[in-house]
Amino acid sequence: MWEVAAIARPFFPWPGNKVKLVPFIAPMIPPHVETFLEVFGGSAALSLALKPKKGRLDIYNDVDNDLFNVFCCIKENQHALARELRFLPVHGREPFQLYRNIAAHEADYFKHIEEEKLVLQDRACFTQEQAEDLLKVLNDRAKLFDVVWAAAFLLRQYGSYSGTGNSVAVKTLRVEPIIKRFPEVSRRIESIFLENRDALELIGERENPNEVVYADPPYVKAERTYPAEFPKQNHTLLRDLLLKYPGYAIISYNNCPLAWELYRKDFFIFSLVRENPLKKERGAIYKELIITNYDPRPLMDQQLDLFEREMDEKWVLVPVNIPTHTLKTL
Repeated sequence: MWEVAAIARPFFPWPGNKVKLVPFIAPMIPPHVETFLEVFGGSAALSLALKPKKGRLDIYNDVDNDLFNVFCCIKENQHALARELRFLPVHGREPFQLYRNIAAHEADYFKHIEEEKLVLQDRACFTQEQAEDLLKVLNDRAKLFDVVWAAAFLLRQYGSYSGTGNSVAVKTLRVEPIIKRFPEVSRRIESIFLENRDALELIGERENPNEVVYADPPYVKAERTYPAEFPKQNHTLLRDLLLKYPGYAIISYNNCPLAWELYRKDFFIFSLVRENPLKKERGAIYKELIITNYDPRPLMDQQLDLFEREMDEKWVLVPVNIPTHTLKTL
């Protein structure tokens, strides 16, 4: 049985965060699988929330280098990352641009270090012993560029409007609440293998029928919100790959005509529906769809009530499309 007990939560804002869908997606996952792969990883909402299980390999993948780097740092070097966050300047328009420049690998950071090294040669300012000590510090900081990059990424995300990382948000920003989330994330990431690959290529290579892939591609007409490109033809290619995929597939999508066009024939489609306990009738359909290549309803009947709800209102997950045949059986 899959357990979601707030093991860890995403530690930075990210467009399309799936925290509120985790209690509904997790019960759909067959408990006997050997591998869980979150292939469009993003903020890793589902991977972080799932309790590790002996004998199961968990894999996080995202082609975005910023994401891969920050998860590597939180896994391997969380204390250096915390120190770097305290070192960077407080939030503001100019610091925000600095965060963006560092995250974009602008050369100014290394240029600044080289300029500082030249200053150390001035014996009117530094003794030989002082220069050697400071040179060691500067060289160590140059080696920590991945940590600097990760810290800048975090401050860029927290300091941007709606967590897009694009435009500065006029608000205060404190680093201590960010750092306090590191330990729980680091403990969970310890047992997750990190990949930095194209999601479609990775899916196409999978051969194990006893695994589950969770795909949360950039939503239709919202692709520009994400750094990595995902043109319309990629949505079709993803569907074609999942038609041949030997394992269990779970896909989340916005409720749009293209999703229905691609998945109606061969896949189960579910949507969250708001229940009105006073009128005892079902109300609005949630704007997102959860799609599977197998029938997960037996698992949902057994497990759904065990998970803490993240939705503000009473929602239930209902099938809105049942194919005439099933691609994969439990």
